[in-house]
Amino acid sequence: MSDRNRLLELALESLENKKKQIDQEIDEITRELKGQSPGRVFTRRQDGAASAAAARKRPRFSKEERMRRSQRMRAYWENWRKKKSRPK
Repeated sequence: MSDRNRLLELALESLENKKKQIDQEIDEITRELKGQSPGRVFTRRQDGAASAAAARKRPRFSKEERMRRSQRMRAYWENWRKKKSRPK
């Protein structure tokens, strides 16, 4: 194979990689414009393994659990304010 052919193959490979990246960015922007959350895009590395950040998910709590947490935090802050207002 000639040097010129090898250079052309390398250039083509580089351009194809850039095209993949641009296509991914276009997809993310399109999702964002459609109202979908762009923060958790699942991507794979070239070796096929999922990235660790993409595999993590935010926990979802039921309405009851949110209410219990809310009540606990209200009590915590109320107690904190009482302690803060006491003269030393």
